[in-house]
Amino acid sequence: MKIRAVQFSPRLGDLQANRDEHEIRIQRAREAGCDLVVFPELSLTGYQLQDIVFDVCLHHGDETFSWLEKLSRDIDILVGAPLEEPAGIIHNCALYFSAGKLRHCHRKVQLPNFGMFEERMLYAAGEEFRTFPVKEFTVGLLICREILFPVNAWLYHLQYADLVIGISNSPFRGLGREGFSSFALWENMGYVHSVFYHQNYLFVNRTGFEDGIGFGGGSFFAPAGKGIQERAPYLDEAEFDVDVDAEAVRRARLSGNYRRDERLHVIRRELERICHD
Repeated sequence: MKIRAVQFSPRLGDLQANRDEHEIRIQRAREAGCDLVVFPELSLTGYQLQDIVFDVCLHHGDETFSWLEKLSRDIDILVGAPLEEPAGIIHNCALYFSAGKLRHCHRKVQLPNFGMFEERMLYAAGEEFRTFPVKEFTVGLLICREILFPVNAWLYHLQYADLVIGISNSPFRGLGREGFSSFALWENMGYVHSVFYHQNYLFVNRTGFEDGIGFGGGSFFAPAGKGIQERAPYLDEAEFDVDVDAEAVRRARLSGNYRRDERLHVIRRELERICHD
């Protein structure tokens, strides 16, 4: 499965300009023979939406939703967008379109609400981490801060996910010789996903500035069992392609045996004890 990651800077609140940019990038990926093209978190709208979120959020069956369905007839598309469902309730979503329809919607569970982040003022929290099939792969999706909670990827690990995609709007801080210190968190988690959870893991982050906040890029791919192998630059827009191999997951599982040796009955018992202590 050939996947293209698109690291770019959406225009805040400009749905039409972002649609035009998505269409160009999707056509480019289609011409390159990609099976899937992945965009960052809230790629269709930008991040700092505040009170305009009600004007730019998607709805099932609206023009933008139908446009995405049409574009996905011959290439799979993963975009980030606010989605209103039901009326008056908006989620920060990762939307996976394939064969002309929405195949999966992941609603962001961990909504940051501190410092520069005010997502709980805008969005309702999601409630589940559910896998879905894509070709021969079992896929799980994560959105930004969810990536930093190892238990979330572990839930996908328990469901035998062999491809996990994390989309993000991560700011940058602390530039040094080794890159941004803030990005060590994302890269460390990429290593965990790959080596300990046996997942092909793709991280796609945005670039650009909004209201004085800079987003750092630094997207990467970590094949199952190998850690990070492909990287996009910090700050600059970029595209890169990766080939995802299901056999790599099998080899990683055989060499690590972490999934085989999970003792779920012990974990369940301990969770119940901790919750009631």
